[in-house]
Amino acid sequence: MLYHLWVRHHLRPGDFWRLPRGERLLLIAFAEEEMDRLAAQILDR
Repeated sequence: MLYHLWVRHHLRPGDFWRLPRGERLLLIAFAEEEMDRLAAQILDR
């Protein structure tokens, strides 16, 4: 998931870990939702 945040959103892992815990949890939730949508789009082809 950190790779996804880095490649798609230019958020480096070190910057991610420096964020407050609540912000990290929110980013994880958003990234999981985004990855699920991307996977669904691939499967729908």
